[in-house]
Parts: sequence; structure tokens; C-alpha cells
Amino acid sequence: MANGSAELGVLPVSEILPIKGVELLGPFPADLQGYVVMEVGVGAAARDPAAAAALVKFLKAPEHLQVIKQKGMEPG
Repeated sequence: MANGSAELGVLPVSEILPIKGVELLGPFPADLQGYVVMEVGVGAAARDPAAAAALVKFLKAPEHLQVIKQKGMEPG
């Protein structure tokens, strides 16, 4: 879209926001909206489960919710 090869694109909001030269018009109406749900887990054989758990805790911290929203995602 930014290079003129298309006039309209349908992508997740988080994929549209960082593209220079493209304007987000808005999300689909609620009754047409779909979501990609991302999950996180630590494998039983993880080399450093404490580090993995710390990363999960960091990503879920309330002070990071604003950044998640700014990037076009909705926290779970």
C-alpha cells in the first residue's frame, strides 16, 4: 500500500501501525472482528525456566499495558 501497489489492505492493526505512508482507518465492526490469540508458556525442559518466567512476568506487568495498546494489540 505504501508503495502504491494497492489502495486498501486488511491486516492486524499491529502490522499496519509501524508502516510509514499508510493510514489506519480503523478496526472492523465488532460483529465482524476476529482476534489472533497469542499464548505463552515455559517448556518443561527449558534451559533457564526462571529467565523464561521472568520474561512472562515482564510482558504481563500492568505498566506495559499502554505500550501493548500503542502497538495495536489488546492485552488479555
